[in-house]
Amino acid sequence: MIITIARQCGCGAANVGKLLSKHYGIPFYTRKNLLEMADKRGMLDEMESFFDERPVDELLFAISSFGENRRDLTEKPLHALAAMIGDEDCIIIGRCGNYIFRERKDLVSLFLKGGLDERVDAVQQEQHISFADAKDFVEHTDECREAYHKYYTELTWGNAQDYDLCVDSVRLGTEKTARFIEQYIQEIKNK
Repeated sequence: MIITIARQCGCGAANVGKLLSKHYGIPFYTRKNLLEMADKRGMLDEMESFFDERPVDELLFAISSFGENRRDLTEKPLHALAAMIGDEDCIIIGRCGNYIFRERKDLVSLFLKGGLDERVDAVQQEQHISFADAKDFVEHTDECREAYHKYYTELTWGNAQDYDLCVDSVRLGTEKTARFIEQYIQEIKNK
């Protein structure tokens, strides 16, 4: 089974992923883990910009990739990540996982969301910054994730149609969100 977690900033996705990892006894991959894995396997050069989760400047991209097919360039890191993971059971946060692993029959794709003020509060507490700075951070991070997802997948980030579950993890809380997801997975396995 592969669980992919897309998320709005401040939703506690890393904590949800850790709880699911512990429950299922499977690895939980974050940006950092995947970067290290790519480096160890000699794949980092073709994937490094993919791990930045920043929107790509379309004009600069067009100039730098003159003569190359845009889709070929965006597909390279997606294929590289799919090859790194293979058929491994794991949990992946971000990295367009719902799109990359969409052909796997054992995929459970999640999108975690929450109210803006509550997410800003969570970031403010976690990073010990002002509410205004936390709000700027949350909004900027969400904008970058949306542009990043659109760039690599041509899909709309957070569109419910592209995920198995969209959950307000802020409203539900980390532990209840993880239990809710576990219950969902159990129900689809029993189907």
